[in-house]
Amino acid sequence: MRAKHIFTTSVLSAGLILGSVSVASATDQTPTPTPVATPSPAATTYAAQLAAYKIALAAYQVSMDQYLAARKVVTDKYDAAWKVQMDQYTAALKLANAQNQSAQLARQAKHQAVISTFQAAIAKADSDFAKALSVVTTTDQKSAAKSAKNAAITAATAARKTALDALGNVVQSAHIVKPTKSAEPIKPAEPIKPVAPVKPVVAKPSKTPKAEKPDNGKTRVKKS
Repeated sequence: MRAKHIFTTSVLSAGLILGSVSVASATDQTPTPTPVATPSPAATTYAAQLAAYKIALAAYQVSMDQYLAARKVVTDKYDAAWKVQMDQYTAALKLANAQNQSAQLARQAKHQAVISTFQAAIAKADSDFAKALSVVTTTDQKSAAKSAKNAAITAATAARKTALDALGNVVQSAHIVKPTKSAEPIKPAEPIKPVAPVKPVVAKPSKTPKAEKPDNGKTRVKKS
């Protein structure tokens, strides 16, 4: 009777063990889900900042191209206006110099004509005096010829002075005032370049302090 009870108990125990093994086997056949890494808040924030920075940088490049084009228009217009002023000044100055030079040459020609007339009068006075001396016979005639020569020279000298005074000085053209460069034009405001986000620094895990065994055999934690 005792042996039958032991046999029955063994059969029940074996059945329970086999059932447990079957359930475990069925559980093992179910695929284990792959764990998904959750990004840290710092990494997510940096990624968003980086994406926003790239968009802002692209917009900045467009704004920069527009700024450079607008600045070139303003600068070219300013330079063109200044060039017109300088061209007008240069042309006026060149014309004035040419007029002054022409007037100076004309005065020199008239001056030379007066001098030539005076020299011719002096030469005639000398020639007339020489002819008179060749025919005079008395002292009075000689004195008269000398007086005639001096009178001719005096008249020629007075005529020369009158002619030179009439010439006067060359009237210079009006002074050409060089233009003054106007103030720089107001240029468009330069766009501000966006600042790249700073990549967060990942903190490294701290090392576990090593344990040391003292001479007495007791475990002691080494202070870092």
